[in-house]
Amino acid sequence: MVVIATLVTAVIGIVKRLDPLQQGLRAEYFPNPAWASPHAVSRLEPRPSSDGFVGAWGGSPPGEFSVAWTGAVIAPRAGTYTFATISDDGSSVFVDGRLVVDNGGRHSALTAAGSIDLSRGAHTLLVLYAQEGGAYAFDLLWARDGSRLEPVPAWALWGRRVGSVARLIPSLLLTYALEVAVPAWLAILAAAGSIAAWTRLRGMLESAGVWRELRWILGGSVLLNLAGIWWGLPGLWVAIETTPVFVLYGVSQRFSHGWFEAYPPLHYYLLAMAGSPFLLLQSLGLVSIYTSRGAAVLLGIYRLVSVAAGAGTVVATCLIGVRAFGRRAGLFAAAIVALMAPFLYYAKAANVDVPYLFWFALSLVFYLRLLQESRLRDYVLFAASATCAICTKDQAYALYLTMVPVIVYESWRTNRRAGVAHPFRMAILDRRLAAAAITAAVLFIAVCNLVFNWDGFLSHVRSITGAAAHYSVFDPTLAGRWQLLRLTVHLIVVSMGWPLFAAGVAGVVIGALAPRLRQATIWLAIVIPAYHLGLINVVLYNYDRFMMPVCLILAVFGGLAIDTFLARAGGGRWRAAAVAAAFAYSLLYASTVDVLMMADSRYTAERWINAHLGENDGLGVSGLHEYVPRLGGFNYADIGTVEELRRERPAYFVLNADYVRAAEPNTEWAGLISGLQHERLGYRLAFRYRRSSPWPWLPAGHPDLVGAREETLVFSVLRNINPTIEVFERTGLRLQGPPEGGNGGR
Repeated sequence: MVVIATLVTAVIGIVKRLDPLQQGLRAEYFPNPAWASPHAVSRLEPRPSSDGFVGAWGGSPPGEFSVAWTGAVIAPRAGTYTFATISDDGSSVFVDGRLVVDNGGRHSALTAAGSIDLSRGAHTLLVLYAQEGGAYAFDLLWARDGSRLEPVPAWALWGRRVGSVARLIPSLLLTYALEVAVPAWLAILAAAGSIAAWTRLRGMLESAGVWRELRWILGGSVLLNLAGIWWGLPGLWVAIETTPVFVLYGVSQRFSHGWFEAYPPLHYYLLAMAGSPFLLLQSLGLVSIYTSRGAAVLLGIYRLVSVAAGAGTVVATCLIGVRAFGRRAGLFAAAIVALMAPFLYYAKAANVDVPYLFWFALSLVFYLRLLQESRLRDYVLFAASATCAICTKDQAYALYLTMVPVIVYESWRTNRRAGVAHPFRMAILDRRLAAAAITAAVLFIAVCNLVFNWDGFLSHVRSITGAAAHYSVFDPTLAGRWQLLRLTVHLIVVSMGWPLFAAGVAGVVIGALAPRLRQATIWLAIVIPAYHLGLINVVLYNYDRFMMPVCLILAVFGGLAIDTFLARAGGGRWRAAAVAAAFAYSLLYASTVDVLMMADSRYTAERWINAHLGENDGLGVSGLHEYVPRLGGFNYADIGTVEELRRERPAYFVLNADYVRAAEPNTEWAGLISGLQHERLGYRLAFRYRRSSPWPWLPAGHPDLVGAREETLVFSVLRNINPTIEVFERTGLRLQGPPEGGNGGR
């Protein structure tokens, strides 16, 4: 089936490529607003619009440029056709050499139209647009015989004029055939690849004796991670999410020529691969990633990559537990990981935290295998997966500060038991260690593109080292480090919930006291303090997402503790009931993330604003847009001072009351916030909403989800879910300044 689908699609694609009549207009981009040669970019575009500007200019259009689209437009029937442009800045349309639309000059988004009588068939078309600074926008519309204006469809635009409409029929049939064949081919490839990977994985899990139970845990985890995956779309509510523009810019730069981002490049490569089918469809003119809907679909694809990584993490955790402490311990460990609150959040977000957690978990599987069996293959796979973790998120390096010395030490012990002369030297020269080192070095050089992007790599290193100093919260003193340690423990507890955290700690104690488990316990547990000392204690700040690797290791020990608890003689029923109650509590505790995402307060706020905001009313906002309702459908202005509020005078003003608590005192922004909330600026509170906890009777709920959120220092992005939204309505009173000596007075 795969071969047949590939051949059919290839034949249709080749014939379409050889067709001299290509759909779309030839677009020529110029690095100036006067269409002055030579052109900078020349390419075929499905239709004239601002959707293509970002792609044509490699993700970053210049402040000034111009573009000319040339080709033919097909009139399906004779009649009077009205053409129109919506542009910011100037634009014009020529049909058969006649100026039909004149929308010239420097201006904001403006619509201009003109009409012309056309016979049935093809007519030459020239569309011009000039960007002269500021915002840009362009779209081409048409209508026939006084009907409503609508975007000119792609089927009506062709690269050159043809003699008759009949000549278009074969080309149109090829286009429609390709529209059907390409998605079908991609679906068949995805299905075949998924079936092959699934068959291999299932066989491995069945050989470990865990598949029957793990499938239920895995299925439940995937459902939890999919719930609310549409959160904030189309829009950006997820902090530090890897959006399409970052990936597409990297692709346009071929991830070279000095390119760098906040994170290493591996995940950008994977996201580019995951989004490539969508980009292929765009190249055929079937979709556009530069519309809000198209960007949301592509971002949704990126989020599905995190869902897949989350599923892989659950499976890998099970295999770690099986290797370290036995079959049932591995199953419980997988269930614990699936119920970590930050895991549920980041497994549906398009960022690097769950993907790098997957690579780390996978490396732990090979870590235990190589320590137990000393096979060359496991050394190489450990090195590869560990390098992938570091090349996904830099801070993963700290997870291996003790793992590598343990591997070298165990290799030395193996050689010594075998009676090899000069055992330490032999450990250093051991071919397994050498193979692992070479694998890690070659993979790191290749993934980080050191040969072709050395400058970008250095820029990335400088960026992350500078950021570490910028974000430091605690003082580099004994007292400051003690406060940081207390915060670290707190973040672990609230990430896992107190029952599963207690199980994890108990498991460490059980493993340390049992002689047969002590070695595996040391191999795993030693990673936790090394990670804290090698990263957290260096950067002097912490977030809950930083603690997910630590929680994963504790989940393995939690599986051991629960297995030991159930295996004790006597009281089997009440022990099983206690374990069931702990997991039921943890399910409610963690799934609060999903419930509040799906019923986020901003959805309600958007409905309220839509119902009350008039067509000509303005909306004021303050703070990062990730933390307020989606603004795409509103006429809004960013306002940060009382003076700007006086100038703009929007009808309504929206605040994230949780976020603005972090406003630094005695600043202009703090003065604005205080004046609004105390109703001193001619505005009154008209709407305030935060969705309550779905189960308020649950004791010790996650403080960042259901707590008061009064802290000004934030160490968890979970508090960005379901924020307290306040909307203030202008009362018509004269705007006053803050009182003398007030918070943020000017």
